[in-house]
Amino acid sequence: MRESLNLNNPDKILDPVFALLGNAAANNGKGNIADTDCLQQAVADGMVNALVFRALERNTGAVGQKSTLCTSIQAKNPEIAALKQHQDPASDGAAATNKAITLELAKQIKSVGGDPLDAIKSGTFSPGHIGDPTAKGNTCDDENDAQGCIFTLNLLVPDATEAEILAVR
Repeated sequence: MRESLNLNNPDKILDPVFALLGNAAANNGKGNIADTDCLQQAVADGMVNALVFRALERNTGAVGQKSTLCTSIQAKNPEIAALKQHQDPASDGAAATNKAITLELAKQIKSVGGDPLDAIKSGTFSPGHIGDPTAKGNTCDDENDAQGCIFTLNLLVPDATEAEILAVR
């Protein structure tokens, strides 16, 4: 994502990772984006191969807390506009919400000629425990894992089956 962002970054966003952090941390790298709730959408917008990025969960300050949806700016691309970010898996209704997001992502990926099964990669971790004082939930953090520890440690929880994704029209 960093390479793609740096090809076209008129808003001077410091790094795409800021778009996945909670608002306090995201504020440090938001560049010219005034609304940190819209930072993830702004990073993804304008990049066809950023559809999966747009659907990734944004961190919040507590396990089970839903992230705020972007409402102050409109996405330039209809494929990005059709997507929302995954929600904390411990939040109310997360399983159904995240499944719907994954299926919509598969539809958008398919519409641009990509492999709809890549939508599975947008999933998140198993639900954490509400009240976790660390607010981490079930996560991993390994700066030296280029692929992402959610994948190398097999911690990703698919929101939909391959059959459900392939049935998307």
